[in-house]
Amino acid sequence: MLWFCVELPDLGLEVCARRIPDEANPSAVPTVLVQDNRVIARNATACDAGIALRSSLATAHSICHNLVHFSRDVAAEQTRLRFLADAAYRFSASISTHEPSAILLEVSGSLRLFGGVYGLKRRLMNLLAELGHHADIGIAHTPLAALALARARENIELPRWPTDKEAKAHSLKALRRIALRHTECEPELVERFANIGIERLGQIFRLPAAELGRRFGPRLLDYLGRLTGQRQDPRIFITPAASFNAALHFLESISNKEALAFPMQRLAQDQSNWLISRQLGVVRIRWRFAAFNSVPVAMEVEFAEPQQNKQSLLSISRLKLATLNLPDEVLSLHLTSVQLATWQDASGSLFARSEQAHHAPAELIDQYKARLGQDICQGLTLHDDFRPELAWQFVRPNMQAKAQSAPPRHARRPLWLMSEPLPAPRHHFTLLRGPERIDVGWWISADVHAPAQRDYFIAQHANGSRCWVFADAQGEWFIHGYFS
Repeated sequence: MLWFCVELPDLGLEVCARRIPDEANPSAVPTVLVQDNRVIARNATACDAGIALRSSLATAHSICHNLVHFSRDVAAEQTRLRFLADAAYRFSASISTHEPSAILLEVSGSLRLFGGVYGLKRRLMNLLAELGHHADIGIAHTPLAALALARARENIELPRWPTDKEAKAHSLKALRRIALRHTECEPELVERFANIGIERLGQIFRLPAAELGRRFGPRLLDYLGRLTGQRQDPRIFITPAASFNAALHFLESISNKEALAFPMQRLAQDQSNWLISRQLGVVRIRWRFAAFNSVPVAMEVEFAEPQQNKQSLLSISRLKLATLNLPDEVLSLHLTSVQLATWQDASGSLFARSEQAHHAPAELIDQYKARLGQDICQGLTLHDDFRPELAWQFVRPNMQAKAQSAPPRHARRPLWLMSEPLPAPRHHFTLLRGPERIDVGWWISADVHAPAQRDYFIAQHANGSRCWVFADAQGEWFIHGYFS
């Protein structure tokens, strides 16, 4: 087995910093995370300003007057950690979270798909950076070893596709260099070891296990066994969420639509990555704009075909936002996936222009609906009725359903069907194919003895057009439609 551990050392600060509605560069704002009135995390700008960890909040504000501070939100950190685990589901189906800030992935079955250890690591790092997170990744043969290596920022040299034996040998060699403060040992235990001159795992590995157990208790032996792989370390793997639901709560209220562009982009990016990890597309989404003292305003956006791309989600949403009446001051933004569909990506085209042409009709429909309303565009589909005038109906345009909505090849029906058949003399047309008898609808006739019997033909009109004609039970002839 081979485990990746994604350690997010700045998760609490990164979660809170997402609330800053600053499109230019949020990292330029000096920001600190506070717990019990003490600074427990800071960004690079706050560090450069001279704010030290564990300093009081009052001291931090006296050093930097434009400082932004957040109180730690453990629930928000857990929610974000679970979202990131869902987003990483594209790389492995065996994923578990390790609170407060780590994600564990068993990746031995994924290496060939992503180009080996370092190809997979690079893709994982790129995903997290795209979502706005700095991560340290540890690689080892057990989950706890990967966690310790990630916290210590210890990189090990592995073959591109390591065997279990090679992964274990390299992991144990690297673990011997790890300081005890990077392990899961409690601080009191780390201090006891330090008092007798033991600071690294390699020193503990050389001690007799029986003596360690008598002096430091069985919990230490259990941890060391799971760390080195001598004992089983079963994990509860996550089940990805059934739908996407995310929110941003702003530090300050937003009073204009342009300022909403950046937070909407963040949520659209999150949703795009979630959809890709689940191999889904979204057909309908719902934005909700909440204010402090007024009723939230909801905005649903429907797409003609399932979407995954962030820009597609965002561009149509912003078009519809332009016609929406928002609250005077928006304090939070929510995005929910209302309707999902299985993702079926189109095959690649030799010419990019052809691929653009394939998506153009759906994009045009989405733009019309966003600008002019949901009912501005309509599609056609077949209806289960033998009577031609009742064999179709209007539906919402859906580009995926076009193949099912098309009539079967053996059905010879005109595209232009008249609302009422037009009487015509028999000598005006030449019969080419037929007849096809349609004898239905009699159950709704006022005279049950006069069924709606029609014999249809494909004919050539005297003016050169090809038409669809029929003779009724009384021998009268009618034109019912024209072929293109």
